[in-house]
Amino acid sequence: MKRFGATQISCKKMDENYFFLMRLHLLIVMVKAKLKGYPGGDFRKEAVLENAASIFKTIPNIDISFLGDTSSHLFKERVKLLSVMATAIICEDYPLGIHRREAVIDNIEIIIQTAFPRQKLSLFHDVLMAA
Repeated sequence: MKRFGATQISCKKMDENYFFLMRLHLLIVMVKAKLKGYPGGDFRKEAVLENAASIFKTIPNIDISFLGDTSSHLFKERVKLLSVMATAIICEDYPLGIHRREAVIDNIEIIIQTAFPRQKLSLFHDVLMAA
């Protein structure tokens, strides 16, 4: 019998670390988009808030040793800070002055260097313009 469809390939196992990194990636992209002035509709705001809350709840239980960084406690604190700052930025409850904006950007850059050292996280203009 002939088999049609995609060939089977070996895939990475999707574990807790993988989901954490994907959520972190999404949070970083969405915060960067908000800082660059892309519109944020209700659905997008709700998704970012849920994502930030999920990251904040799971970060204490995740073993960050798979990243190879020796300062895992500092990385975890930076991710917690990002999730809190993302909530404030997305909700638009707090004013975002130049110093706060720079602090968020610096924190994001350090997280990217640790979690995604070989990847370039880019914003997709066409996708983000549709709120």
